Amino acid sequence: MNLETGKVVMIPVDAITVVNPRIRNKKIHREITENIQRVGLKRPIEVRRMSNDPDRYALVCGQGRLESYKLLGQSEIPAIILDVDAETGYIMSVVENVARRTPLASEMLSQVDMLRKKGYSDAEIGKKIGYTASWVNMVGTLLERGEKRLLCAAEAGHIPLHLAIDISRASDGEAQQLLLDAFNSGEIKGKKVTVIRRILEQRARVGKRGTEPSEKDHKRRKLSPEDLMKLYQRDADKHRVILVKAERVNHSLLIVNQIFRELFADRGFVDVVRAEGLVTVPQPLAESASHGGLI
Repeated sequence: MNLETGKVVMIPVDAITVVNPRIRNKKIHREITENIQRVGLKRPIEVRRMSNDPDRYALVCGQGRLESYKLLGQSEIPAIILDVDAETGYIMSVVENVARRTPLASEMLSQVDMLRKKGYSDAEIGKKIGYTASWVNMVGTLLERGEKRLLCAAEAGHIPLHLAIDISRASDGEAQQLLLDAFNSGEIKGKKVTVIRRILEQRARVGKRGTEPSEKDHKRRKLSPEDLMKLYQRDADKHRVILVKAERVNHSLLIVNQIFRELFADRGFVDVVRAEGLVTVPQPLAESASHGGLI
């Protein structure tokens, strides 16, 4: 084992390769970069040595922090070198991406697909990402059939996964009957019916893989006045959902704001924070506290 293994060391950012990259939310990443610029890096990244080049490293955890350091023009970054092989490092990276936040449905499905292609069983994949083998098996079945719309709808909670499996096996007419049966049995209710109907319409119109419709498809389906009314209703539903989400976010922010005001009003808490050397506060929190007369 190398003496540097397990310790925090400074590594050139240009010597690190991101082997399992993921798409980042630009707004959130900008906030992370600004925070690092103000208070510094709170947690080192984790890397492993490349087997074919000991002077280069493969990133295991910390893509966002690494990219922020590059944006800030830093040449080196604090890192912990892990004594793991390429396969273990890759799995650790996948699990870290899944576990530390709620991933996008498409990203979660991509992770499952990659692990399956690497030869892992459904039980092994489920254990690594925190899902049951049955769930992984159903997702794998839909992935093999190219049912991306049904998969994303199931992962978002709009449709039971087993119903998505049934629909994937059915013709368009049978799928509509499955939807009706599921509604009558109480498995899906309200706006979820509209969401699933839209998925079925898209599936019939452009195919389950999202390919362009054929001439036969164009002849088979024409929009009726009832279809236009459905399109209008769906658009109205979307706007209502956006409004509800905005109200929830605003409510959550008010609660968080009040929590921090009360914390900064507690002299005991402030003394402990100062004793730990945490003397800087992100600007939004400082402004919130100062409005309450706490700083």
